[in-house]
Amino acid sequence: MLSLRVKLTLYYIAILSAVLLLFGMSIYAYLSRSLLMTIDDSLSYTLRNIDLKMALSAGIDLSNNQLPGIDDQEHLLLLSPQITQVIDNQGLITDQMVPQNVQLPVDIDELRKLEIGNNDFKTVKMANGETYRIATRRVKDYEGNGSYYIRLGQSLESIQKARRNLLLILGVAIPLVLLLGSLGGLLLANQALRPVDRMTRAAEQIGAGDLTERVPAPAKMDEIGRLAATFNRMISRLQAAFERQRQFTSDASHELRTPLAVMRGDIEITLRRERAAEEYRRVLTSNLEEIIRLSRLVEDLLMLARADAGRLELRRETIDLNKLCQQMVEYISPLAQQKGQTLVYYPPNGMRGNMVISGDIQRIKQLLLNLLDNAIKYTDFSGNVTLGLSGEEMNAIITVADTGRGIPPEDLPHIFERFFRKSKSTSDRSATGFGLGLSIVKWIVDSHGGKIQAQSVVGKGTTFIVKFPLMQN
Repeated sequence: MLSLRVKLTLYYIAILSAVLLLFGMSIYAYLSRSLLMTIDDSLSYTLRNIDLKMALSAGIDLSNNQLPGIDDQEHLLLLSPQITQVIDNQGLITDQMVPQNVQLPVDIDELRKLEIGNNDFKTVKMANGETYRIATRRVKDYEGNGSYYIRLGQSLESIQKARRNLLLILGVAIPLVLLLGSLGGLLLANQALRPVDRMTRAAEQIGAGDLTERVPAPAKMDEIGRLAATFNRMISRLQAAFERQRQFTSDASHELRTPLAVMRGDIEITLRRERAAEEYRRVLTSNLEEIIRLSRLVEDLLMLARADAGRLELRRETIDLNKLCQQMVEYISPLAQQKGQTLVYYPPNGMRGNMVISGDIQRIKQLLLNLLDNAIKYTDFSGNVTLGLSGEEMNAIITVADTGRGIPPEDLPHIFERFFRKSKSTSDRSATGFGLGLSIVKWIVDSHGGKIQAQSVVGKGTTFIVKFPLMQN
């Protein structure tokens, strides 16, 4: 399996080879065409001059019908023709000057196809193997009524030599450029993939269990730099997720172990000797309470696990928050009365019929119940708990406030974390629970597109503010 840098280098060489070959072919074709056009122009110029001189020698006035190209000598590379032939209208050569061992046949039928004043160019290979460029012009016989043909030839040996030299140069230059290009491509590939190698090593360290490993940030924030930054952010999120998972597993194990240990201890002590029916009833009642707590914990954990996996669906319906808040206050009032607390509900002013949202009514009830239960639980006897409902622009605002002991500033950022209750210095030993209530509240708020925040002052109380988007008419 080829490495990525080798593949990139091969792709680079392949593209460079194609470009160089196309460039070489273009240069070769351009040079061949240019040299051939130079010979054709020179032969054409010479033919026209001969035609002009013949006309002038016959006394023809060409002042109003001058042959073109006579004044273009300064722009031409004039060559001396190596073959000169004059052929009459019958195909007989009346005059010629040709190199030794060169024979140029005459095809009179082909020549007669030419019109007077026109030129014809052909490349002819002689019997001796030498190649010539032949230009033929049919001219008018000014002294008679017919026409004859003038044929000039120029050897293409110089063009062929120039072509061979060009091919030799290209044959040496292209491989040399490809060699240098491959070295440069490999260098560039190594330079470009060096940050990827660092990310690979970091990923290997992470695969070994070291989530603290990070990719060094490149100096330039290019594509590789953005990839490295994204990789580091992803690893940070993974590290946080793994830490939360480990903490969650540890806390869940601890919370499950404590009630099980209590139940086991009670049962073992009870079974050591015979006891009265009342004693057995007390132990069974205590175990039943612990089982109920464990069942509640398992249900909460199962709900959060399904929510994390995205398998907990909300049943959307229209909810009248004003009516629902009144119902929840009536439902939980007996709990507040047991502690001698005052529970008051403040409905919205002038908006009783407009506080409507779309959501899962069972989850919203669970949210209100958890917030009110926490407020009552952490408020002393004869304290005050209030539930308020109001509107702000496009949101419904639910406020749950108490006059309890409050939450310390160092605990406030963590209250929505699972199994978090309070720091040891401020822990309320009388309060029961597993620290999942506010985590569930946070999930319910987020799943309904709302927001929640907490404000607290130690010794004065805590206020939770929940915002839900109102339904639009």
